[in-house]
Amino acid sequence: MAEIKGDHRLNVSEVVPSDDSDKKPPKTKRVASLDIFRGLTVALMVLVDDAGGQWPMIGHAPWNGCNLADFVMPFFLFIVGMAIPLALKRIPNNLVAVKKVIVRTIKLIFWGLLLQGGFSHAPDELTYGVDMKRIRWCGILQRIALAYLVVAMMEIFSRSAQARDPELAPTHLSIFKSYYWHCFTVHNPDSIYNGTTFTVKCGVRGKLDPPCNAVGYIDREVLGINHMYKHPAWKRSQACTEKSPFEGPFRKNAPSWCYAPFEPEGILRSVIKNVFTIGSSFKTEALDSLGFISSYFRTYSSLHSW
Repeated sequence: MAEIKGDHRLNVSEVVPSDDSDKKPPKTKRVASLDIFRGLTVALMVLVDDAGGQWPMIGHAPWNGCNLADFVMPFFLFIVGMAIPLALKRIPNNLVAVKKVIVRTIKLIFWGLLLQGGFSHAPDELTYGVDMKRIRWCGILQRIALAYLVVAMMEIFSRSAQARDPELAPTHLSIFKSYYWHCFTVHNPDSIYNGTTFTVKCGVRGKLDPPCNAVGYIDREVLGINHMYKHPAWKRSQACTEKSPFEGPFRKNAPSWCYAPFEPEGILRSVIKNVFTIGSSFKTEALDSLGFISSYFRTYSSLHSW
C-alpha cells in the first residue's frame, strides 16, 4: 500500500464562514404552568369583579369567611413570589438587579396611585383630578409593589451570601441550610413586652370585629381616615343592611362603623402578605435546588420539539 503523505487537515473557518450578526439572541425560557396560572387568575379577577355583585357567594366576604374573590390577591402574590427567583437568576450583577427591582416598584406604585388613588372621580362624566387631602395611598398594585420590593431584595442579597459561603453551594439541601432559621421564632421571657396586652382606641381587648380591630386602628393612626378605602365589603354585613349579603340601604339602627372607611390593603395586612410572598419564593428556590424546575424545562422542551 502506498504511503499517503501530505497535510490533510481541514480548516473549518475557511469552509463555513462565521457571521455573528446573523445569530439571534436565545429566547428566554418561561415556565408555562406559571403563565397559565397567571392567566387563570386574571380571568378569575374579571369574573368576581363583574359578577360578584349579582352572586355574593363569589364576591369578597363582608368580614368573616372566605369566598372565591378572596383568593385572587393571594394567587397574584404567589405568582410574584414564584417568578422572582426565576427572573433574578438571569441577572447575575446585583447592582443591575437592584436597579431593575426599584424601577419596577416605582412603576407599580405610580400606576396604583393613578388607578386607585382617586384620580378618576367620575369616568362617565370625564372628571379627573387628585385631592391630596383624600388620596388613597394603599391599593392592590401598591401592595404587590411592596411585596415585590421586599422579597426581591431578600433574594438578591441572600444570593450574594450563598456565593460567598462555600457551604451553601447549590446542592439538593442548600435551600434548607440557607433558610432553616425562618422556621423558628424566638421567645424572650425577659423582654419588657412579654405579657403586655395592647389595646386599640376603643378600649376593647382582643376584638376582631370591624370597629375595634388592630388592622383598622393602625391604618387610621398612620394613614389617616381620609386616605382609606371608602367602600369596604363590610357594608354588606347583616349589621349594616337588611339585604345582606347583597348591597343595599343601611338599617336605621346601623352602627356608626358601617359608614366608616376601611383599608383592605393596609399596612398590617401588607406585612402579612409579604410573609406569604416570601413563602412562595422559598418554594421556588426549594424546587429549583432539587432540580424539579430544570427537569421540567427539559421535559417541556422535548415535548415541544416532538
